[in-house]
Amino acid sequence: MSRATYLLFLLSLLAFISAGIAHAEFYRWVDEAGTIHYSDNLPPAESQKKQDLLNERGRVVKSIPAPKTMGEIEEEKRLAQLELDKKKKIEQAKHRDRLLLALYLSVEDIELVRDERIETVESAIRITQLRRNKFTKKLAELASSEQRLKANGNDTPPWLLKSRKHYQEQLANVEDILAIKEKEKLVIKKRFARDINRYLELKEPELAAE
Repeated sequence: MSRATYLLFLLSLLAFISAGIAHAEFYRWVDEAGTIHYSDNLPPAESQKKQDLLNERGRVVKSIPAPKTMGEIEEEKRLAQLELDKKKKIEQAKHRDRLLLALYLSVEDIELVRDERIETVESAIRITQLRRNKFTKKLAELASSEQRLKANGNDTPPWLLKSRKHYQEQLANVEDILAIKEKEKLVIKKRFARDINRYLELKEPELAAE
C-alpha cells in the first residue's frame, strides 16, 4: 500500500468516526483501474470483485474471493469427476485383489481355471468349424448342380439361387462366430496372464520382480 493510499484510508476512517457512526468493519477492493477503495458499505457493482474485510485497526479479518466464472466452475467439476473416477478405479482394483486371493490358493489353481475356460471356447470353435464345413460342402454341391444344368442348356432355377443365398449367409455368420471365439480365447489368455502376475505380486513379490 502506497503512503498516499494509506493516508487516504486514515482520513476516511477519521471521517467515519467524527461523523458519530460506529463501524467495526470496512471493505477494501481494487477497481479495474487498479485503484484501492475503502467503504463500510460494499456497492452492488463491486460485489463481483475480490474484497478484504478490515477491522477498525485496518487489519484484514477476512478475504472474500471473487465469484467463480462458469469456466472455473466447469473446470472444478471436471477435476472433481476425474478424482472420483480415480478413487473408483482404485477401489475396483482393491476389490479384484481381494477376490484373487480369496478364489485361488496357488498359481496352478489360476492356470487350471484358465485352461477350462479356453477348452470351453475351443469346443465351441470345433463345433462351429463342423458347421462351416457342412455349409461349404452344400455350396459346392449347389455349384456342381448349377454347372450340370448350364451344361445341358438350362437356366439356374430359383430354388437353387435361394439355397445358395441361404448357405452363403449361414457361412458368413459362421465365419463371424469363429472370429469372435478366437478373440475371446485371446482375451482369456491375456486376462489370466494379468491375474497370475498380480497374484504373484500379492503373494510372492520377489518372484513377480523376476
